[in-house]
Amino acid sequence: MPYVRQTSHIDRVRDLIAGRIVNPGADTARLASSYRRSLDDYRLDPASTTGPRILTGAELRAIQQSEEGFLRSTGQCLPRLHAMVREAGYCVILANARGVTIDYVVDTDQRKDFKKAGLYPGSCWSEEEEGTCGIASVLLDQEAITVHKSDHFRAAFTGLTCSAAPIFSPHGDLIGVLDASALNSPDARDSQRLVKQLVRQGASLIEDGFFLKSYSHCCILLAHRNRHFVEVQPEMLLAIDEHGDIVAANGCARDVIAGLDSLPRPVGEVLEVRAERLFDARAGHNLLSLRLAGGSTWLHVRVRAPLRPAKARARAMREAPVAQDVVAYTAPELAERTRIVHAMNAAKWRPLQAAAMLGVSRATLYRRLKQLHIVAPHRQ
Repeated sequence: MPYVRQTSHIDRVRDLIAGRIVNPGADTARLASSYRRSLDDYRLDPASTTGPRILTGAELRAIQQSEEGFLRSTGQCLPRLHAMVREAGYCVILANARGVTIDYVVDTDQRKDFKKAGLYPGSCWSEEEEGTCGIASVLLDQEAITVHKSDHFRAAFTGLTCSAAPIFSPHGDLIGVLDASALNSPDARDSQRLVKQLVRQGASLIEDGFFLKSYSHCCILLAHRNRHFVEVQPEMLLAIDEHGDIVAANGCARDVIAGLDSLPRPVGEVLEVRAERLFDARAGHNLLSLRLAGGSTWLHVRVRAPLRPAKARARAMREAPVAQDVVAYTAPELAERTRIVHAMNAAKWRPLQAAAMLGVSRATLYRRLKQLHIVAPHRQ
């Protein structure tokens, strides 16, 4: 990359931080905040033309193995998204919650070019390492974004266009990022609006797939406000345990139905229906029309029976398997591990609530989960 272009990019970064320029259509506040962190906190060089760090094959395989449940839940979402954007020269990337590319789809004849740009399995896209980029911005702000060409902090990536969206667990924890990136795209930022929306939709589908896999031991309500779309594309998912309590809801359900931020809740408090009626409907194929409790909104629902026994799920949660390469723990470690597993079970594997029970920060809890090889059952 020519020196003049690097110098120009450095000046642009400084001007945007100082508020002297505004990118029409860009999220200037998010970019400026990320630029400041990249410069002041991480001491990154905006003129750098080196690509991202790429893990070794062994390191990548270990991470992919730990993310196996997440990867399986993506189904055909990545290939389908790629089929929509491939003609415009995009690849599709799936990153985990630490910004590591764990899967991607790209045309075979473009693979070398994308690899040269760092768009390859095992590439690391944390803000701490690479500065402002699509995946890093989503990891920090947990909102979809398009980082278009010179929006990138490092000069190495100013030719790329990246549209990324967050992927959340059923409990609202960020578990990954879906990204569509192009090596060459039109200079006009408006050209990326459709791609960004497609990425958002793809991320939502992955969330729903992960939801269904995580709660396959529960009765699932597949719901839509339009009865004609229940079978084709249900917008709301509710998981109901054997006691008739709603134990989880997807993002759309939480947006539409009040009171789902605090779960579990008896299904009768949310919908005007007895749990017994839902359980009876599992064996049939009837479409139910249910009204929200205390309101006038109707939902059209199909009931899916549990795919595996609840007892097997409960046993898996109690055992919380350790990684196979861990041989033994010291007595204090074993005691701490048992205490953490009990807290996580009591909090239904919600890290924020479990951390409060243990009297530690969520960051500390995450660190100890990793060090003690405690793996949530839905990530097995």
